Amino acid sequence: MSLREKKKIETKNRIFEVSGKLFKEKGFENTTIDEITKEAGIAKGTFFNYFPTKESLILYFAEQKADLIYDLKEEEALTHLPTKERIKRFLVAMAESYEKDKDLTKLLFMEYKRYIEISRPELNKERSPHYRLIKVLLDLLEEGITKGDVRNTDTRMAAETLNAVYFHTLMMWLKSEKDFSFSRDISAKIDLLFEGIGD
Repeated sequence: MSLREKKKIETKNRIFEVSGKLFKEKGFENTTIDEITKEAGIAKGTFFNYFPTKESLILYFAEQKADLIYDLKEEEALTHLPTKERIKRFLVAMAESYEKDKDLTKLLFMEYKRYIEISRPELNKERSPHYRLIKVLLDLLEEGITKGDVRNTDTRMAAETLNAVYFHTLMMWLKSEKDFSFSRDISAKIDLLFEGIGD
């Protein structure tokens, strides 16, 4: 990576960090682009080079989480653990990334959801966190079937179930007034899903 490219990434991340700080202090709606550029020490034109609108910061947050999914998958690809443990470690690591800043995660996640519902933008499906998570879970399950530590099952349905449990748990954690661990909760639910309910 060239120095110029590195500088561009640093600037984009700086704008996002400053925006997140201001969003937590003032709320998304009450934060202006002028305040973001002033706090970041950049010109307005520089902001628009990276983010065409304030709402594009929300989409960037979603893309970062989607990219994290593939980064974590690459790390898990290096392990020789059973499939259940690989899936559990992968989902717990994602949960831990959200736990680093619950307030900002909640704010941006809810704004992202609202933005999608209101504007119905033409999003690249393959860049969405849901699509990427299902794809990674499908890959892990299919590898598990090949290795023989996952029974031959409908992998699409299994991946969608894991995805639904993950995002439901995320929403419950974000909305909860109680202080509980998202990562520990999802870990216990993965155990339950793999062990099954019944005799």
